[in-house]
Amino acid sequence: MKIKIYIFLFLTYCCGLSSISQTNDTDVPEIMILARAQTGKILLRWAPTNASAWMKNNKYGYTLERYTIKKDGKLISPPNKKVVLETMLVPDPLEAWEEEVNKNDYAAVLAQSLYGENFEVESMEQGGLAQIINKSKEAEQRFSFALFAADMNFEISKKAALGYEDTSVIAGEEYLYRIKSLVPIDILKIEMGSVVINTTTLEPLPKPIDLIAVPDDKNILLTWEYRMFKSVFTSYYVERSENGKDFKRLGDDTPLVNLNDKPNAPARRMYYVDTLSQNDKTYYYRVKGISPFGEQSPPSEVVSAQGVKKLAAVPHISNYRLDDTGGVDVFWEFSEEAEKQITKFELIWAPQERGPYKVVKTDIPVTSRTTKYKDLTPSNYFKVMAIGKNNQKTTSFSEFVQTIDSIPPAAPMGVKGVVDTLGVVNLKWEANTEKDMLGYRVFRGNLENEEVSQLTVSPIQANTFIDTVQIKSLNSKVFYQVVAVDQRFNMSEFSEKLALKKPDVVPPSSPIFSTYKVIEDGIFLQWINSSSDDVVSHQLFRQKVAEAHKGWQLVYKTDTITKFTDHTAQSNAKYRYAIFAEDDSKLKSAPSTPITVNYVNKIKKDFINGFAAIADRVNKNITVSWRKMPNEVVELMVYKHKKEGKPVLWKQIPAKINKLVDASVNPGSVYVYTIKAILSKGQYSQTKEVEVSY
Repeated sequence: MKIKIYIFLFLTYCCGLSSISQTNDTDVPEIMILARAQTGKILLRWAPTNASAWMKNNKYGYTLERYTIKKDGKLISPPNKKVVLETMLVPDPLEAWEEEVNKNDYAAVLAQSLYGENFEVESMEQGGLAQIINKSKEAEQRFSFALFAADMNFEISKKAALGYEDTSVIAGEEYLYRIKSLVPIDILKIEMGSVVINTTTLEPLPKPIDLIAVPDDKNILLTWEYRMFKSVFTSYYVERSENGKDFKRLGDDTPLVNLNDKPNAPARRMYYVDTLSQNDKTYYYRVKGISPFGEQSPPSEVVSAQGVKKLAAVPHISNYRLDDTGGVDVFWEFSEEAEKQITKFELIWAPQERGPYKVVKTDIPVTSRTTKYKDLTPSNYFKVMAIGKNNQKTTSFSEFVQTIDSIPPAAPMGVKGVVDTLGVVNLKWEANTEKDMLGYRVFRGNLENEEVSQLTVSPIQANTFIDTVQIKSLNSKVFYQVVAVDQRFNMSEFSEKLALKKPDVVPPSSPIFSTYKVIEDGIFLQWINSSSDDVVSHQLFRQKVAEAHKGWQLVYKTDTITKFTDHTAQSNAKYRYAIFAEDDSKLKSAPSTPITVNYVNKIKKDFINGFAAIADRVNKNITVSWRKMPNEVVELMVYKHKKEGKPVLWKQIPAKINKLVDASVNPGSVYVYTIKAILSKGQYSQTKEVEVSY
């Protein structure tokens, strides 16, 4: 037995049992069930959720049970009264289908699904569904078409063990129906299905709503609400009438299903296109829904429409002319023969060719071929649109109209900005007031007198701009200027140059000592200042070596002076000096290389008097003498050398001695003696020198 299935079938449904029964093969299968109450009976429809469960249930069958749970709205006692309606529901044997197959296409489909040796889908005419279905497994094909056929005809669903009509119901009672699989659990576990229904609630099927007819050239598009009744109707019939009374089904009694409904993109509406043999003739349409029990709903409201000839004539803008008042006259061409097909012309405008366009002149008479527009901008694109009697539209190509403008905008004013510590620059300026402003161009320079370079490729519309600069660089400032540009690309003068100081994160370079020396009244220091241009001060620090744990002490601060004499140094002490530079951001340089100075100072007071040397050639010696020293002198240092030589310490003696005899002399020599007094506080006196010939 082989059957060809045509366009009224498709693989998966979005309503009824044929949708809820399509699940992943990896899921635990179950039986889904629907119920509908009618006068004196309850209709039941069910289906397993995958092909494997369906095929096994066809062999082993189902058990259908009914429980009475309420009577006249009250729970009964005992709460459950069980009635077994069928102990083993299985599809009718093949020979029992012959009569139905001969008069019902859906019976043929279901019989082929159940008992056909093979199952092929041929001669599909819409949407390439044959290719889709033919690629599926044969079991899935049988299962899908069986459920669809059962949805379309309740009588054959009962023959296929997918439906049941319970006529033993009692009015006013409420029932729980359970359908169980008789497939052994060791072969396949199938969850049972259940549904609750009240015999007193007899709800008629709703009628489809929101039917709309959209006319076109020799066809009419019909559309109606789908999503609201998705769980109520599995398919629809479309009916047409030429007089509004006598309706006939379209599509050879083939029901319509929604091919656009997908799990991830559910459809909102149904669509059907009726092809007409002629235009200008009124047709009437209505729609009926089909439930999963094969019931037909009442018809929808009737709508009517006529096919309309497609508007083929298109306007063509032939010329335009600017006038002295700043407006433009637009001229176009249009076929006189096509004037009877339209109701008016419209002029649409946009500032750029890609739009968006807006209607600026409407209700232009069909005999007109010109119109005037006054509110021109620097850039104008016009189109002429012909409006047909059935709201069809044809539109000309765009025409560009540009006004004459050579006057540039004013230079931007009030340019301000700030640079944050990350180098982000926020610029702002006063917005220009010209109506034809296109935008602004921003320029930047790193030196005050250099030519600025453009940062913006195209003019920006906002009167703000964000830039980034390198903070750790040699230049401490960055400079900006802004130019305004109108829609004719006329450029203004540059704004005043804005100088922004970068956040200072680089400390200044270190100063260095150039010389130092101990003088009579202190320690003289000289240095070379830091080379950084943002330095505001140099700070000289001193540290006593013997008291290094006390840290450094600021002794001098200056801006540009490069020398200093430390008069506060204590005699007979060793000091360490370092100098720092500080910039206007309070950043300090690394210290200079420290210098260490041993400070022993002399006093101006003359303690040495009567210093003399006498040669005694008889005794072969020289006597050196001086007057007695005061009490503050604790030690004397005497140096000796020949006139042509260098002084060498000869004697270091207590202060109470005032004469020395030098027996280490040679005839014919000239000797020089030098004496220096050492005080108790470590200071030393001026030296005295005496020369003697021997």
